Amino acid sequence: MSTDEVTAPQASIAGPFARLFFRFNAIACWLFIAFWPAMLVFDQVEQPWWGAALTIAGFVLLMGLLGSWMWYEANRARDDTERLLRAGRDAIAEVIDLEVTDPGDGSHDVARLQLRISGEDVPEFRAVYRDDHDEQAYVVGAKFKAVVDPSDNLFTLRPLKRR
Repeated sequence: MSTDEVTAPQASIAGPFARLFFRFNAIACWLFIAFWPAMLVFDQVEQPWWGAALTIAGFVLLMGLLGSWMWYEANRARDDTERLLRAGRDAIAEVIDLEVTDPGDGSHDVARLQLRISGEDVPEFRAVYRDDHDEQAYVVGAKFKAVVDPSDNLFTLRPLKRR
């Protein structure tokens, strides 16, 4: 699958509940950082000072980064959704190439679709869309409704409730 001409970003779309879930998990990660120091304060762990310091540093690094990533994803989903609701234009996305990958972990296959997207107010462009593979829907030649912001071709195939 050639992606030489592909420059359009796929939007991260999420509703209020999904964004709240991301933020709740981010806060849980940050609160979990206090777990090990609390265990030390209440004398529940016997560990040399340097082991405790390394453990705490590891917790801060890992859980701090994980929480920050979740918060960032919630903000990105909010921004992309609001932008497409405000400036999005209807378009049609046609599958011109398809690549299916088995992640090897027992989860759903992942489809990587190369799309040609165009519409009345949207100049034609190519994009790549990744999603769980649906054998019946994702075939070469299939057409889907899309919502596109023509300023930089940010797009989604997910339906949006626009006014």
